[in-house]
Amino acid sequence: MARHRNSRSKNFGLGNNAEYATKVALRAHFGEGHYQTVKTHIERSRLFYDWLHEEHQVRDIRELTNSLFSEYALYLKTLLDEEEISVATATNRISSINVVLQIMREDQKVRIDNISDVLGEKRCYIRRSIPDGMDSLQVQELHKKLISTGFTRSAAIVVLARSTGMRLRECILADLPRLTRESVTGRINIQDGCKGGRSGAFAPRWISVTDEIIYALDYARQVSPAGSRNLLAPDETYIKFIRREVNPSRPLMKLHSVKGFHELRAAFACDRYKELVGIPAPVFPRPEKTDSQDQETVRAARQIISRELGHERLEVTNAYVGSERR
Repeated sequence: MARHRNSRSKNFGLGNNAEYATKVALRAHFGEGHYQTVKTHIERSRLFYDWLHEEHQVRDIRELTNSLFSEYALYLKTLLDEEEISVATATNRISSINVVLQIMREDQKVRIDNISDVLGEKRCYIRRSIPDGMDSLQVQELHKKLISTGFTRSAAIVVLARSTGMRLRECILADLPRLTRESVTGRINIQDGCKGGRSGAFAPRWISVTDEIIYALDYARQVSPAGSRNLLAPDETYIKFIRREVNPSRPLMKLHSVKGFHELRAAFACDRYKELVGIPAPVFPRPEKTDSQDQETVRAARQIISRELGHERLEVTNAYVGSERR
């Protein structure tokens, strides 16, 4: 591979497209063997390149820095916290990038060594791209398509996540009869499936009811299995449901330009930001600065959004709406 590599050319001279360049580098390194290993590294690196382009408009691997790589790790940590991916998946994605970069760069200057430490950090990811699912018509089309293809319960999760900001687990385990009763009062309290035991009266998480929430609850109750109060059948485990219903529906979501359920949660947060502050969330194009009065309003709004999303720390909202500090 050394004779083909050129540090002065895009992607080290291995190809104009990062994914193709990675394929060339890996095949040259591993030779004719290790087909599955090469395939796996390429698939994982493609996800990284998609993120790199979407968040930072970077298409040249030479421009990748430790700072950008660490930010990607924080993004994976966010998905991990939302239970969109497993610890093994997050670890393997970072590990593959370590391998790819070492082969392509021919050094180890850009890498993450202590992967478990990075995934356990308290730092928060800062969103830089507009969430998928901001367009209500787009979400409606996805909802209908999931129904027509037999993923009725995934369709329920989509509208619940978009209208309430609930996590994937919370959508699945929500006590639908209770939430329906509460909706009559104009507010619902998210209790079931919450992280860290934050539930019930010990951590009230009230969400104002909208027409979208009314529809989401009504539809979810329609597709809730007989004898169940949530989206799981009485004899069905959470893991089995994820494997049989949720994971098979993900490709269809991506075809409708929604990368995952977490994106719908972020879209909810951006809507709430605009409602509370009166201007679009920082992740959208907007004036660079706000005055002190606006900053107080922003802080109060972020406290509300953080509470509605089920978080305790204010800075966590950066992962959903972006940051005012650019």
